[in-house]
Amino acid sequence: MTILELYKVLPKTNCGKCGQPACLAFAAKVIADGENLGKCPDLSPETREFASQIHEQQRSRGKHPDSLAIALEFMQEKVASLNFASLAHGLGAEYGEEAGRAYLRLLYFGNPLHIFKDEVRYPHGVPKNPWDAILLYNYIASQADQQLAGKWITFPSLPNSISKTKTANNLEEKLAAYFSGRTDLLLHHIEKGGGRSTHEEGDADVKAIFWPLPRVPVLLLFWDALVEEHFSAQCHFLLDAQVMNYLDLESLLFLLEQLQERLMP
Repeated sequence: MTILELYKVLPKTNCGKCGQPACLAFAAKVIADGENLGKCPDLSPETREFASQIHEQQRSRGKHPDSLAIALEFMQEKVASLNFASLAHGLGAEYGEEAGRAYLRLLYFGNPLHIFKDEVRYPHGVPKNPWDAILLYNYIASQADQQLAGKWITFPSLPNSISKTKTANNLEEKLAAYFSGRTDLLLHHIEKGGGRSTHEEGDADVKAIFWPLPRVPVLLLFWDALVEEHFSAQCHFLLDAQVMNYLDLESLLFLLEQLQERLMP
């Protein structure tokens, strides 16, 4: 039994009673680490019957796959049956084939990647991050085809984001502290990182838009410190109001982490 197969028969309430933040995380824990399926209090009688099968599966496997392999397996199963050709336009991608294998070509932080159903291919010389594949497959699996809302919102305003808001705030605080008193350096790294200055949204000292993915813009606002007024530097990421049509909260956090790392060498 795979993570996806177990996830399909879980209640999908994300109640947290099992000790995991979401049903998908619980499914991964059960399949990968031998967690007790009975920790979910809302299992149907049919699902409970899988417990012995999973236990035997874990006993015979002899070792546990790492978390990256688990997540990648799940996402590749999720996109395996999708029609890449029909999804390309909505995702801002280009469809192509290589030796009969379908792929989507899309820009990720300005780099053209070829995303096959079982492989993510980078241009020569571009550093690879194996966790990128999870984000990219999540983006494709959304199957979204939405126009930008044209309205910027904060991460904490997204539904069910309370438990992850602290992480998002930490990313903003690190950027603010690093570039405090160094606005010119921030502007340099924004240009180097593919961002462009903008005049929209508020009175921040620095305002820049990034396009990590074709349908997921990020607006960076930065206010430099005012020592005489005891005002510390501040930084905020804003997202288009339709962003959750394309990415879940975990993927969004990963995306913001990647942006922060690109701005802070």
